[in-house]
Amino acid sequence: MLGFFKEQFQEEEFMRAMASLSCAAAVIVASAAAFAQTEQPGPSIMYKNLEYRFGVIFPNQVQPMVRDTTYTTKDGATVPARQFYLERPGERYTVTMVRLPNGPPIDKAHVDHTAEQILKKGTAQFNYSYCYDPGIPGRQLNMREPNGNQLRASMYMWDNRLYIAEASAPVGTHDALQFEQSITILDPMGNDLDNGQGSPACP
Repeated sequence: MLGFFKEQFQEEEFMRAMASLSCAAAVIVASAAAFAQTEQPGPSIMYKNLEYRFGVIFPNQVQPMVRDTTYTTKDGATVPARQFYLERPGERYTVTMVRLPNGPPIDKAHVDHTAEQILKKGTAQFNYSYCYDPGIPGRQLNMREPNGNQLRASMYMWDNRLYIAEASAPVGTHDALQFEQSITILDPMGNDLDNGQGSPACP
């Protein structure tokens, strides 16, 4: 009888050990599956325009409308610009791209001038000189407009191109934050110019 209990005990121990191993294996398999799911690339939610060399996430991945507009430079000249936009009730999302061929490829004075013009649209709550990447000057603004909306804006200059992203929406709108933070400068091949060195403060 003692041998029976001993054998039964050993069998129970064996079964418990096997159950533990099975649970551990299941956890490993599930973790591996989850890791594989997170690692596999999915469809991009970013709108990319290779001609104008930028990308951005418009709300609900909507394709933007496009229109010609003008931009007044720091020297007072009026130059043509291209604007990509989405308008919803109480919200407005725009990316304006201005080519400035008559001058240096990068001129922070143009970025600062753009910021000064946008600052006239409301009360600044955040005003930061911010480089997209080392050598690519930019500014980021967070403002309250007279209508109560929050205006998020960022502007950068690279390769004689001035990029201006603006999102006007009710305070705390996730789409506006995502839009303004997602603006991406692309090289001719469609790759992000951000080389992973971080985004330091600009002098």
